[in-house]
Amino acid sequence: MTNSSFCERCRTRDGHLCTADLPLFRELPEEVQESLCRHAIRRRHDKGSLLFLEGDPVNSIRIIEAGRVKLCRIDSDGQEYIMDVLSDGNSIWESLFVENAVFTYTAVCLTEVSVCEISKDVFFGELDRHPGIERYLIALLSKRLEAAKEKALLLSIRSPRVRMAGFLLDRIRRFPEPEIHLKLDEIAASISLRQETVSRVLRQFEKEEILQRLGQGRIRILSRDGLRRIFTSGEA
Repeated sequence: MTNSSFCERCRTRDGHLCTADLPLFRELPEEVQESLCRHAIRRRHDKGSLLFLEGDPVNSIRIIEAGRVKLCRIDSDGQEYIMDVLSDGNSIWESLFVENAVFTYTAVCLTEVSVCEISKDVFFGELDRHPGIERYLIALLSKRLEAAKEKALLLSIRSPRVRMAGFLLDRIRRFPEPEIHLKLDEIAASISLRQETVSRVLRQFEKEEILQRLGQGRIRILSRDGLRRIFTSGEA
């Protein structure tokens, strides 16, 4: 089930716009942020529901206000590949500038999710009125491209320990939270390893006091230096 309404929560208690905390918008002029907020539509999605399917047209920016969303693809053999797991403050917008773009992946709600949507027409209207914004967006796209290259490099690493260390370092860099919330199958599908391999490597890391498994898909990192040592040395 999906519920929608115009967003009425764009200003926080201290008076600043919620968009000021989002990487996609925080460098934009406040007047632009205010205009985007006025046109934003807030939608609630149940756990297990879809934000969109692979092949759907890209017609808006989607900002995850709260919850967790899995971006995934299914190959010809029915194998799921998880491209990313997004959470509070993340946004989906990269293909917005491609003419007649469609999504190349499906977005699945892993929890109840609250999403703010800003239509492509509204966003492009602001770009026309403030052409200086484009340079900032190009810089953001460049960072996303570099991240994609790093992910491809990570998947080329043969050692499961090194690949896992690199994956965990990337997660805590992008999501600086006390715990990582990912299940075994989600990690396995994210870095192209078998679930049994993921479980074995996590047990090893736990014995080495690099991390602590808390159950229910929760992992606490105890030693970033330990992960860096494994990743940078190529320690198998």
